[in-house]
Amino acid sequence: MHKFIKFDNNQITKICQDLDVNGYSILGKIITDEFVDFLNQRAIDLMMGKIKYEGMFFKLDDPDGDYFKIKHEDIDNELFQGPSERYKKIKDLEYDPYFLQLAQCKLLEDICKLRIGVNVSSMRSMILNKSRFNSSILPFHQDVSENWAMTDKPNFTLWLSLNGASKENGCLKVVEGSHKYGVIGDGNNLLDDKLKNKFFDENKIKNLELKKGEACIFSNYTLHGSDKNTTDKNRLGFTTCYMNAQIKNTKTNKNYPVIFGKNALTQDYVKSLKKIPSKVYELS
Repeated sequence: MHKFIKFDNNQITKICQDLDVNGYSILGKIITDEFVDFLNQRAIDLMMGKIKYEGMFFKLDDPDGDYFKIKHEDIDNELFQGPSERYKKIKDLEYDPYFLQLAQCKLLEDICKLRIGVNVSSMRSMILNKSRFNSSILPFHQDVSENWAMTDKPNFTLWLSLNGASKENGCLKVVEGSHKYGVIGDGNNLLDDKLKNKFFDENKIKNLELKKGEACIFSNYTLHGSDKNTTDKNRLGFTTCYMNAQIKNTKTNKNYPVIFGKNALTQDYVKSLKKIPSKVYELS
């Protein structure tokens, strides 16, 4: 199966320049139709329990589609709960051999070398699902926080559409240029009215609509969010957040899964696993 679209050095340089200027960059199509259809079906099979990994992270959306009722860091309810189209997140995709291939593709390695360096880890690699059944919004926020137990901040995130992302089904929205403000408040959510008035500019909101197999990257400092899915089809996306491999969780002193460089995850290793390794935030 042919999987990846080739990019030349000039294209990669332009991608990184756009990221620096705007806080995001549209990559266009990065994987073939055949591979994206395969990954899309694999995401569905994970949700429906046809592919199973012991210990994999699953998070259901709120039954009423209310984001603010979702319990976060709720370890007892972050496992497979049975077949459902309403899983909002499926994490630990670094340990799936096919999604790992995507996270480790040459394009992302080349971007990481320019942005981060040779040794790169993943803060998280996951499926983001907007269910056709009363999905929740994702409020504008940054993917950095002064309250996270990390020795440093992550750098940028890949967002790839598995089956098409539009304004109608809740595509990613970003506030162009907002990465230049640094950490806003605690970073994780822009809920304070004073901060909104100071840093949030509705005129700079960009809807990043993507066809299947198309992707974007955005700075972890960029304000972003998404609306509800108002269509009759789930919206599926794959994301990986890249950062310096030296970053550790300060509660456990553990490193995050390595994607590129020394001690990077390999196909042989992930295929040999009997269960998902313990989370970086889990105390031994």
